[in-house]
Amino acid sequence: MVFLNIDNINATEAIIEGGAMWSTIAKKIVDYWLKSIRKLTPPGECELCLQNAGGLFFLCNHCLQELPHTVFACSQCSEPMTSPGRCGRCQQKPPAFDYSYCPFLYQQPISLWIKSCKDSHQLIWLSRLTGLMERNQPGNLRQADAITFIPSSRRKLFNRGFNVTEIIARRLAKRLSIPLIPNALCKTSGNDQRGLSASQRHRNLRNSLQPGKQDLHGKHIVIIEDVMTTGATANAAASALKQQGASIVGIWALARTPPPQWQRT
Repeated sequence: MVFLNIDNINATEAIIEGGAMWSTIAKKIVDYWLKSIRKLTPPGECELCLQNAGGLFFLCNHCLQELPHTVFACSQCSEPMTSPGRCGRCQQKPPAFDYSYCPFLYQQPISLWIKSCKDSHQLIWLSRLTGLMERNQPGNLRQADAITFIPSSRRKLFNRGFNVTEIIARRLAKRLSIPLIPNALCKTSGNDQRGLSASQRHRNLRNSLQPGKQDLHGKHIVIIEDVMTTGATANAAASALKQQGASIVGIWALARTPPPQWQRT
């Protein structure tokens, strides 16, 4: 199934920014499908209600407001809370990252869109997810010295063909004029994190995510992610950046997975 609504953001550019990850054949396939979508798609329709989106985005203002926005969350790990502040877990055992910002909960339709991009290769969502992040920025983003991303293992790159967070990070760096450090983290091996418990995620990441060879002394680095689940990946990445001298590490993810008992109000 291919989504037939398309926004004004150039999706082809988003794919090409993946650069070395794409073979010539893959690029031709992507271009073919994007051209086909454009021919069949009425411009300016809202993805959810099919009303006029105003030509500015893939959602109308009403549907944009109805997305599962995070209301209150822990200032450090972004787990949903009923009031502002810092959760007890972060107070007792702080993670390696200093703060995080996740504007949405990982619930429908956000969760479906991310899965469509990552698992179904519906590439138009690369631009749309980037647009959602650009519209919902951390308040202290301008204080950051650079942004980086969680790399993919070679096996995952081979199977999927691209790294979602790398493409989003490259686009955000370009649009917001923030330096990008592409080799601050190295991924050696490890299984997919999805479906693992918090303890299993920590064990899986212990040897698979390694620091790069960057001089980050005194720098404020923001890690771009699509989804923050237990925080294990973010914690391992922040630890690796601080081993290279980073003084402040923040996480900027599109969505945060709420705990099982959480009910959106």
